[in-house]
Amino acid sequence: MLIKLDCVIVFLVIEMKKVLGYLFVFFLILFLSSTPFIYCYFVLPIEIVNFSYSELLEDDSKNMTVMLKNDILNPVCSIDGENWIHASNGKCDFNVNTGDYKVVVKNRLTEDIKNIKVTINDVKSVELNTPKYFLAIDEEYQLRANVVTAGDIGDKTLKWSTSDESIVTVVDGKIHGLKEGTATISAESINGIVAKTDVTVTDIIMKPTYNPKKQFLPCGKYTQEEAHLLDDILATRIAAEGKGSRAALIQTIRFITLSFRYRIPYFFEHGRLNNTSGQRYVDGEGRYYHIGLYLSEDKYADLKAIHCRKPQMWGCGLPNYDDTYGWKTNVNYPNGLDCSGFVSWAMLNSGHDVGDIGSGFNDNPKAPDLSDLGEMHTLTYNYANNGDYKVGDIIDINGHIALIAAMDDTYIYVAESLNHGVWLNKVSKKQAGGTLYKEYTYINRLDDFYTEEGTYTNMW
Repeated sequence: MLIKLDCVIVFLVIEMKKVLGYLFVFFLILFLSSTPFIYCYFVLPIEIVNFSYSELLEDDSKNMTVMLKNDILNPVCSIDGENWIHASNGKCDFNVNTGDYKVVVKNRLTEDIKNIKVTINDVKSVELNTPKYFLAIDEEYQLRANVVTAGDIGDKTLKWSTSDESIVTVVDGKIHGLKEGTATISAESINGIVAKTDVTVTDIIMKPTYNPKKQFLPCGKYTQEEAHLLDDILATRIAAEGKGSRAALIQTIRFITLSFRYRIPYFFEHGRLNNTSGQRYVDGEGRYYHIGLYLSEDKYADLKAIHCRKPQMWGCGLPNYDDTYGWKTNVNYPNGLDCSGFVSWAMLNSGHDVGDIGSGFNDNPKAPDLSDLGEMHTLTYNYANNGDYKVGDIIDINGHIALIAAMDDTYIYVAESLNHGVWLNKVSKKQAGGTLYKEYTYINRLDDFYTEEGTYTNMW
């Protein structure tokens, strides 16, 4: 086979040019990649492209993320010109508060600067005054929200919702029970923070209603489970108002006189746990100085001393030893509370351990009584109509003590226990010489007694 020499030479020259061209491109790329000046300034300059912020942190700051374009040559970032951090995965993170910041990002050969203003106005938390609540059918209650903010946020409006409108409705935090069941009430802030309360509607209690003819509590009316539910309902209402507050005491006495379906009987006490004034040392007979209602036999285990052969819960028969009100001695009457037994029970349950003490006026420091509480004012017509007393104050006469459960422009509703049982005595303050002024002689203001006032209304 014949090969022309000139053709071979031309072919080799052409191939050599290609090889040299490839080598030139290879070394050019290698040169550029090792030359920061050319690479940064003419190919991929560093740049701040965006800022993003986290949710509010516990110290009212936020995490600010500085987003970078072209994370090359180990760039560093600063927001104060002194403290520098290395970028990671194209971003730098800082904790910031409200203020002006100069953000600088740089590497060995280039930098980018942006001035930003950070304003933190946000909702930190939303908390409702109770995690759960119980309503009677057709009863309403106003939930209260505590909205904690950082900065000067103008809009604290909450979006209220219910998980089941057929059971509980809610409008601006006011809940309304429609039928038995449980629904969750939610309150959501403008930045999406949500607080919730579980609301149970039950017919074991009733909508607060003034009924002076309410039926007396039958013996053994409630099962142990029902009795515990009633304890839970009362405890929840007290906690929702703040144990120790005036509002908690008001909730306690309104619960037992208005929401509880039956009337607790009056019973002449057989003695007290505090027997400094000469009474027998007895527990649970005409008094009940314990938390909760005395409605089930499991409560007998809490009693510290009994006088009768066998303890009896409220509504069940105990022998009577007093002939006042025409009662017969040594005859069984339903167990309940006497006047000071009711007041001391209400005080204890609402957060005040005053002791299992009675009423009456004496100067013996070793035998305190409930009338020693607060600041005593003589109950005159002028004081009744113009005085600075409040719902939740004591109203008394020597030998009898009660609590003001509600009042309006005309009437005072007195929560007390006498021969008619635990009830509300509706008495007019406008009738000079009327029942109010015949049955009571003093009002004890308890402003310094309560830990706080709380939230309450003069009427239920």
